[in-house]
Amino acid sequence: MPKVTLKVEDVTPSDGVKVERMNYRDYRKFKNKLERKSMGVKSDRPKFKRPKKDPFPDKPEIPKERIQRHDRGAADIDPEAMRSTFHAKKFKEKRRKLIERAETTARAEILNQEEEGYLEADDGELTYTIRQREIAAASDLASAAKCFDLHFPQFGPYHIDYTDNGRFLLLGGKKGHVASLDWQTKKLHCEHNVMEKVQDVSWMHTENIYAVAQKNYLYVYDNQGTELHCVKEFGDVCRLEFLPRHFLLVGGARNSFLRYLDVSIGKMLTAFPTKTGGPLDVICQNPANAIIHTGHTDGTVQLWSPNVNECLVKMLAHPAPVKGVTIDDSGTYMATTGLDRKCRIWDVRMFRQLHAYSLPFGVGQVKISQRKMIACAIGNTVQVFKDMHLGVCREPYLVHECKGVITDLQFVPYEDVLGVGHTQGFTSMLVPGCGEANVDALRSNPYETKSQRREREVRQLLDKLQPDLICLDPDDITRVNESMLEREMEERKKLLYVRPITVQYTPRHKMKGRGKGRHKEMRKNVVKESIRDEHKKKRAEVMDEVFGNKDSDAEEEEGEGKSKPKKRRHVLDRFKS
Repeated sequence: MPKVTLKVEDVTPSDGVKVERMNYRDYRKFKNKLERKSMGVKSDRPKFKRPKKDPFPDKPEIPKERIQRHDRGAADIDPEAMRSTFHAKKFKEKRRKLIERAETTARAEILNQEEEGYLEADDGELTYTIRQREIAAASDLASAAKCFDLHFPQFGPYHIDYTDNGRFLLLGGKKGHVASLDWQTKKLHCEHNVMEKVQDVSWMHTENIYAVAQKNYLYVYDNQGTELHCVKEFGDVCRLEFLPRHFLLVGGARNSFLRYLDVSIGKMLTAFPTKTGGPLDVICQNPANAIIHTGHTDGTVQLWSPNVNECLVKMLAHPAPVKGVTIDDSGTYMATTGLDRKCRIWDVRMFRQLHAYSLPFGVGQVKISQRKMIACAIGNTVQVFKDMHLGVCREPYLVHECKGVITDLQFVPYEDVLGVGHTQGFTSMLVPGCGEANVDALRSNPYETKSQRREREVRQLLDKLQPDLICLDPDDITRVNESMLEREMEERKKLLYVRPITVQYTPRHKMKGRGKGRHKEMRKNVVKESIRDEHKKKRAEVMDEVFGNKDSDAEEEEGEGKSKPKKRRHVLDRFKS
């Protein structure tokens, strides 16, 4: 057997073998793992499962109409128009949040369970032949309780008004009866007789205060019936309207005067005659731009703003006196009725008639609901029409006969209910599908608590709009009035060509040794110099605007756009190179 020789080499490093020690935590894990393996116990850690792919990876698309309903003009914000980069970034982030909020709100509407109802008749049966007792019998108990009558034949006819959230009702009888109540729970807040003729009633910004147009003056009461104010500037008012975003109470008088009262400060804003003759008993507001629409006996409808003493628009609506005017919440459609037995639908944006419908004789009040159903008062009968603004209406949707001649109509917000005031009292009738099914609690909450109401009142006062912003086009406030700006610049430039002013000032005579001629002359010189200095300062500002300031321009160029404090010039600076 041959001999084999193996050569062994030492591969150990010169610094020795390094042994890495295991820490205590890893040691315990390793030991437990060996024990489980020896005992045949499997690991209790769940196996990782790869998640299944989402069959709908993207969010569902939202209709543009739904997003536009919640958009408050965020898309019109232009961050590039800001002066500094800081404000541009700030407004860019703000624009992104506003757009995201509108999309999130529109997406959340998918979860709304409520749907708009409607009235469907059997084959061969017409919807306007169905009576209120049949609708109440087929409805649930909560809806059936909203159909009721209040009989006050000794105090009628009645005018009515609902709050913005549709929870509270205000009644005003011509013989002096005034009452406020929660009409859903039938809880009476107050009831009293003013012992005077009542022309109209109106809620203000909360349900704790309301206005009553009485025989001679306008009175303000609280929810307990206590008289708070008597506004004698509002004399002989026959119709009232309240602008909630501007805190303005508008009244139309019998002498054709239109008056505006700022209820937040209790000050009369303006009053001017409409010069049309006859009482202003046909008044309504445009919720989109707060413009007041008035109907007159010559068949015209006029548009008014508190900033102008003349009507903004005057349109011939009927060849006979106008009896009713109403506008929808979006400010797009206007419905008018007149003694010519016509109900006309107008496009307010173009002031053009869209459709005209013939009605029986005696047509009077008219109102439009949130879902654009139109109710017309014809004598003692209420006729409700559907899709009138589309021109496809051929017959009434509902017909209800009251016990007296109708004097006022009002749809309840977010409810399928129509309130009717007549000579025998008040009637609440069911109109399926006339109101919005889902309530936007951020705008008007029917179930708000006392603390929420207080917070809303404070927020409304902080967000109050000035009356100067009331105009036909609400987008005008975002534009620059170039003509007025040019006129102001021309007026300022006149200071450059005006001679130095002569100040005429006579000092007041003082006693106890201060009325001497020397003291008077000193005080006179001080006042004259102050007036001259102010005039020189204004003139210097105009010169800088017109001709420019060379020193400031040079300093800005040196500082790369950063303004530096102006250096005081010395008389010897002209000898410097």
